Amino acid sequence: MSGYAPDLTALSNLLSSSDEPQDSQNDRAVAQHRAAFAPAPVPAPVPKKAPSPTPDNGDIWSADEVPDSEGLKFVAANASKLPPPKHEVYYKQAVDSGDVYLGLQDKTPSSTDCTHIVVKAHFPQHKLSDIDLDVTKDVLKAVSDSLSLTLYLPTSVDADEGSAKFDSSKGILSVELPVVLKEW
Repeated sequence: MSGYAPDLTALSNLLSSSDEPQDSQNDRAVAQHRAAFAPAPVPAPVPKKAPSPTPDNGDIWSADEVPDSEGLKFVAANASKLPPPKHEVYYKQAVDSGDVYLGLQDKTPSSTDCTHIVVKAHFPQHKLSDIDLDVTKDVLKAVSDSLSLTLYLPTSVDADEGSAKFDSSKGILSVELPVVLKEW
């Protein structure tokens, strides 16, 4: 038990407050050692710039948050006063029973694994010759004399490989466009 006494004395000296006088050379060395490992001073916080006040006009995004792309310019330039037809956008996947029931391939039901986008627009009391269809990689535009649909597509498509058909009995234009798969 007598072998622990020097260790306890050294520990006591380390834990003693700095107000007590330092007697020995060893105590001074311990104090210098302790000062070398003290925490660094914390820098003062940098004040944040207050955001500039913007008028609240009901917009979801400000003008600088909207990407400046070719498709958005096309949509803005071709905005029409005609009302849009009723329309739906569907995503299509190539799946088989192994994907659906067993999950053999790493496909998910999300739009990231879709192979085609299908847009169905209702043009009641119209003929195919009344509808002008224009598709680019980002935008679909279908215009008649009374309805105008301009859609910015959620993903890039291959417009040259797409197909369209018109059901004249129901007045539905169906446009199927293959998605351009981006390599990550």
